[in-house]
Amino acid sequence: MAATGRAQTVVRRLLVYGILFAMVAVAATGLAGLVERAVAGAAVLTTDDSGLALSLAFAVIGVPLAGLLWWWQRRRFADAAERESLVWAIYLAAMTTVSLVVSVTALATTASEGMAGRWDPGAFATAIVWSGVWVWHRSMRRNRLTAPTRLAELPATLGWVFGLAVLAVGAIGALASLLGAALATVEPVLVSTRPWQVAVLQALVWAVVGAGVWSQHWYREGGRAASGGFAQVALVVVVGASAASTLFAVGTVLYVGMRLLFDADPVADVLAPLDLAIAVALIGGIVWVFHSAVVAMRPDIVGRGARLVVSGVALIGAASGFGVVVNALLATLAPRILDDDPRTLLLGGLSALVVGLPVWWIAWRPTRAASADDAADRARRVYLVTIFGASAVVAIVTVLLIGFRLFELALGEVTGAGVIDRIRAPLGLLSATAVVFGYHFAVWRHDRSLARPEPSRSTTAHVIVVAAAGADTLRRGIRSATGAAVSVLSVADEADGAALRDDDLEAVLASLARVDAPGVLVLRGDGGIRIVPVTRAPGDLESG
Repeated sequence: MAATGRAQTVVRRLLVYGILFAMVAVAATGLAGLVERAVAGAAVLTTDDSGLALSLAFAVIGVPLAGLLWWWQRRRFADAAERESLVWAIYLAAMTTVSLVVSVTALATTASEGMAGRWDPGAFATAIVWSGVWVWHRSMRRNRLTAPTRLAELPATLGWVFGLAVLAVGAIGALASLLGAALATVEPVLVSTRPWQVAVLQALVWAVVGAGVWSQHWYREGGRAASGGFAQVALVVVVGASAASTLFAVGTVLYVGMRLLFDADPVADVLAPLDLAIAVALIGGIVWVFHSAVVAMRPDIVGRGARLVVSGVALIGAASGFGVVVNALLATLAPRILDDDPRTLLLGGLSALVVGLPVWWIAWRPTRAASADDAADRARRVYLVTIFGASAVVAIVTVLLIGFRLFELALGEVTGAGVIDRIRAPLGLLSATAVVFGYHFAVWRHDRSLARPEPSRSTTAHVIVVAAAGADTLRRGIRSATGAAVSVLSVADEADGAALRDDDLEAVLASLARVDAPGVLVLRGDGGIRIVPVTRAPGDLESG
């Protein structure tokens, strides 16, 4: 009956919070539509009767239903179990994040359009209404009567990650526009109908709004001090994403520089991606360095995870570059088609290889001898298995593609291209995959040789220990190592020397490993630990 009641409670919460989420969204949409018409002017009121009717229906029906449902549910928070509900925590985090994203996006859109001299009443109304929804749900999280006890840090973590993304995109856009204007004075790159000053101001609006959201959640909402599992994962993901963006951008800058030196293409075409690449490299590098410093203050497992993610990102870049280099070298052996020059392809592969390989070397540290602790690290094992899986998928796809193109040539389905030209791209990718797989397979084999063997589980089902009072560590240690039920007998007089203590745990486990019996009695004897096998344990002993 208890299990049935618990299931009914969970279903009730899912239904209530699901309906509440929908009603809040409907009510906010309707109110935003009405506010839009109020701030847009009288002319708009007569242009779209169906839109007005929809907004009125959403507002008139959605607002009372959402309010009534919340009033009915709020009374249940007198029960502490409601605040401890995972469903409540997920609802609050989801609605807080959705309202934050919608309101911030609408607010930044309103300000950005204003910089260009345009008025967007719809975005302004959406920002006003959904900001109210965010403030309402934020007050729920801070009210001691309704604050969730689970996933309490989740909204703050999602908030600062979103704010950081908006800040980074806005800063990259502003910097890229500035650099594009500067490069245009040297060599015209693109013809734009929007003045660069407006583009810079619009991007700065997004950066300022993102900075406000990030600082609010990082400092005031507690994202900086969050120590839960989700917060740690978010840090690792941010470090990985910023590292990937920075490395790709640096590789692009290097590629442009190499093309300026060795390529004969028009300068305008070569310089086209430079402004964005420099902006991404600078902003991504700042984000990477800042959050790497934050990760350094977290537990070691977070630092190991971030380092492995960076290693994986750099490995992808280096392996891709190696494959492209092989592709370009094979292209030199194939008949030249018109003025097709493999030099550009070679420069792209070299730039990726030159950037990715050193970063992978620093993050992975292949010259450092792995210890037994490294071999037993779960994150390292997951990393290696992930590399194996990805390598296997890539190898299978490339082999299938090579086979398809060879059979296509053999059957005469295509003409005008040689064997090498048809298979050089997948063959380059396959060669890079083979190198990556071979190295990491050797590392995995070496780790297996270093890994400590797991202790064998005892076949003893019940252990009776004669111990001194308070020997809880001894009981828990035997239970954890053997899996057996453990009963403790306290001696009447500890002065007789038969009682075991917590310090005897290692010796007891060593003695139990040599015994094969359904039950044993363990006590201290004249020669050390004494093990007395018994056929079965007494049924009236309390086990733990």
